[in-house]
Amino acid sequence: MFKGSYEFVDIALLEQLEQRLEEREEKVGKIVFKVCRRCGIRKPILQFTTDKRNTNGRASICKKCKIIEYLKYYYANRENVLLTNKRYRDNHKRDRTKYFQDYQKDHKEHLQKIAAIWYKKNRRRIKKRNLKLKANLK
Repeated sequence: MFKGSYEFVDIALLEQLEQRLEEREEKVGKIVFKVCRRCGIRKPILQFTTDKRNTNGRASICKKCKIIEYLKYYYANRENVLLTNKRYRDNHKRDRTKYFQDYQKDHKEHLQKIAAIWYKKNRRRIKKRNLKLKANLK
């Protein structure tokens, strides 16, 4: 059976984000609330994306509902979305290559640090994979 798009949302991640936003609000000391038009729940204003068109500068739908809305659209139109993304990648190949090369130059130390951490976490799997490859070569 097909899962509803809301089932693919990582609720734990959203709850962590909510907690961080609440901590940030406490630091600011000024808490302003707003009611989401989708879920009808009163939430801190930081849980709404910015939107210059509204008088208060925030969207009328909270971030959680916006994510669920996007996922529903994505799973309803998955083929079209993937095709559009592929077309973009194909048409902007040079720009993307240039961007990634520049990023690697500018963030070399950070990327090395991440790679070292990943290697430490996956050392056993890498060794096992290499032994398997070596056995296949013989």
